Amino acid sequence: MIKKGNQSIQAYLHSIKSLADEISLIDHPISEDDLTLYILSGLGTDFREIAGPIHARERPLAFEELHDLLISHDVYLRRLEASSHQLIASVNYTHSRAPYGQDNSFFKTPTKPHSFDRSYG
Repeated sequence: MIKKGNQSIQAYLHSIKSLADEISLIDHPISEDDLTLYILSGLGTDFREIAGPIHARERPLAFEELHDLLISHDVYLRRLEASSHQLIASVNYTHSRAPYGQDNSFFKTPTKPHSFDRSYG
C-alpha cells in the first residue's frame, strides 16, 4: 500500500493514479470506489476529517472529484497552520515587549503573597 507520508498531496495522488493506470493496462481496471478507498486509506490523520464523509457517500467519487476535494482540504490545512504560526509569533512578540519597564515586571507572578500587619497596638 502506498502511504502519503511526507509527500505532498499532489505527489501522493499522482503516484496512486499512475499505479492504477498501469494496472488497468494489464486488463485489470480498478473501480472508482476501490481507488477512492485505497487513496483514503493511505492519507493519514491530517485528512481524517474529510475521509469520513467521503467514505459515507452513496455514489463513489470520480478520481478528478476526489483529487479536487483533497487538494482543497490540503490548502485549508496549510492556511490553518500558517494562521496558527502567525498567532503564536504575535503572542510571543507581545509577551517579549516590556510595556512597564525593561524587566517585564507586569507579566511576572508575585513570588510572595502580600502580608498585612494586623496588630493595632
